[in-house]
Amino acid sequence: AILREWTKRRWCLSPARLDGKLAIVAEGSIGHGRETAVGLAARGARVILACKDREEGEAACRYVEQKTGSSLVEFSELDLSKFASVRKFARHIAEKETKLDILVFTGGMEMTDKTFTEDGQELVFQVNHLAPFLLTNLLLGLLKASDASRVVYTTSEVYSWLRSETNFNDVNWSETPYDKKIAFAQSKLANILFTKELAARTAETSVRTFCVDPVSGAFNWMTYFDNKVAKTIVSFAKHLFLKSEEEEAQSIIYCCVEETIKDQSGRFYMNCEERALEDFALDKALSENLWNVSEDIVGDITGLGEASIETVKIVELVETSDGIMVKAKNDAGSSSDSEDEKNDHNISLTKENIETTMRNRMTYEEGNSESTVGSNLQTTTVTRRVVKTIISSSQVSSAENNLTITEM
Repeated sequence: AILREWTKRRWCLSPARLDGKLAIVAEGSIGHGRETAVGLAARGARVILACKDREEGEAACRYVEQKTGSSLVEFSELDLSKFASVRKFARHIAEKETKLDILVFTGGMEMTDKTFTEDGQELVFQVNHLAPFLLTNLLLGLLKASDASRVVYTTSEVYSWLRSETNFNDVNWSETPYDKKIAFAQSKLANILFTKELAARTAETSVRTFCVDPVSGAFNWMTYFDNKVAKTIVSFAKHLFLKSEEEEAQSIIYCCVEETIKDQSGRFYMNCEERALEDFALDKALSENLWNVSEDIVGDITGLGEASIETVKIVELVETSDGIMVKAKNDAGSSSDSEDEKNDHNISLTKENIETTMRNRMTYEEGNSESTVGSNLQTTTVTRRVVKTIISSSQVSSAENNLTITEM
């Protein structure tokens, strides 16, 4: 009983529903990743289990469906040890989805002997940090398109074992003797630093980030056992005293759904409670350096589906029974514009939705014009985001000639 209290079994008690939300659970085919998928699906989310093994992934989907009764669970291939797989997965998601509400990284590599990926990177650091860094950035446009999205990374309190050993300028250990314990701990510190840096860079958006130790700080030291006998003893003790996989998932689910922490982006949680971090894990210079090193390694991190801006000429504003029809053409001011770039664009601004004869259904978001209400349409942006403002005929009556179209 004392040990059970020590390990603090906590449950996510949030009643939040996720109906209509899309969640991606990376490495969610086994363990607390699979149980996280159960928790999200049970709340009504559509869940994509992203993992490298199709057989395991599809089996996990069936498990989640059986546990929750949900039919909104699917498998998608993702191998975090290969940057090409990460980019392929991101393209697949960007092509078929208009927004992403929850992105969770629940798996990762434990300690292992020094191994390199096909990308030439140390395996533990790539799987635990570089691949999540790349995928998050590639999907950032979809995360921003959600009214309130969350990104959750699993980490471990073993990061606190680091001090002077931290060296993100030699992540491949080419100049330093490899220490698998330090390599693992450094990858977990990277999860924390990335969480905090991403929180800072997305502070003015709808994206919120959290990192979680899902196991238990009291027994994180078991990760460092190399002796087989010791590992067997610890494994037996774990079944007696430590959390089940379902219990391990609770803090992850908590960070995905708990309403009271929506303004606590960048924080570290364990047992459904915020935990203080060591001072070196709060080092802004260190987190910025990690970001720069990571970007140099993975290459282009431009979000897929990021907005491209195009200016058009408003030809006519027509009031309809449903709202306003804006008839527009591309701005033909540049002599280099091709005929294909001067196509007509008819955009309906209605009280219910925005429809367009362009490629996709879009929604309207008012621009930042500092002039009178009557000229707000002069810098109007049309995106796939939620309708924030409805234009009345009086608002567009004195509009000038520029309309900005944003295609996501």
